[in-house]
Amino acid sequence: MKLTKLCAFAGALVLSGAANAALLTGSAGANPVEDFSGAGSVAFNLDLRDFSSSTLNFVLEADDLQGPLSFDALVRNLAGSDLGRFTFSLQGIRFASPGSVTPAFGSIKAIDAGATTAVIHFATPEYAEFQFGDVFGAAGQDWLLDTAGLQAGDRFSITATVPEPSTAALVLPMLCMAGLTAAARRRRKD
Repeated sequence: MKLTKLCAFAGALVLSGAANAALLTGSAGANPVEDFSGAGSVAFNLDLRDFSSSTLNFVLEADDLQGPLSFDALVRNLAGSDLGRFTFSLQGIRFASPGSVTPAFGSIKAIDAGATTAVIHFATPEYAEFQFGDVFGAAGQDWLLDTAGLQAGDRFSITATVPEPSTAALVLPMLCMAGLTAAARRRRKD
């Protein structure tokens, strides 16, 4: 009888512990997300197969309200294109303090951190991946999300955006090539 009660109590603890974490309730966008969030932390891997926006929706649980939530993400550039800028935008929650950003191969030019946005400007393009926060627990500091005034059950979202190259940036090289080709033709005719 005592063993049955002990097992039931242990099971209830396991179930209650599993329910007390920031829960990813869904995501929108073409890029896959792997969630590692737990009590007091929001953590995920985002695979950029293309540079479209991805929105992750979360709901807060009781254990998330003990203080600021730690936030880290591993962003992998699977598109193979040069990643020059990246933005995380928040809705329903705010940044409490910025953390680190660690690129695998590129370098950081600047990080613009506001209350609801963090924009990473790469000095040299990142072709592989970067850590937003201390993903592996060794080389950085997590970003913190402010939970003051929020309650269990409140929802928030994080949107990851990579700006598409501007039309001018795409057209300019083509115009230069067309000009060079026309100049070469004129020289041949002369």
